[in-house]
Amino acid sequence: MSEKMPATREFTMPRDLSGILKDAPPGAWVALSHDKTHVVGTAKSIEAASLQAQFNGERDPVLIKIPLEDEGMAAGVK
Repeated sequence: MSEKMPATREFTMPRDLSGILKDAPPGAWVALSHDKTHVVGTAKSIEAASLQAQFNGERDPVLIKIPLEDEGMAAGVK
C-alpha cells in the first residue's frame, strides 16, 4: 500500500490595493483592470461598474465592493 504525499500549496502575498482604491467612495462598486493596476469603473451597482469597465475597454474586470465607513474589519479603528 503506498502512502499519499501531502499536497503542496503555493501562497502569494496579498496585493496592497489601498493606493488604487484611496479615492473610491464608501459603498461603491469599483471595477479594476484585469491586472489590478488601475480603476476602470465606479458605480453604485455591480452591473453599472462592470458596464463602465467594458466602455473603458476592460473585458475582464476585477470587481470590488468598497465597505461603508462603519463596516468592515477595521470599522472601529481610527
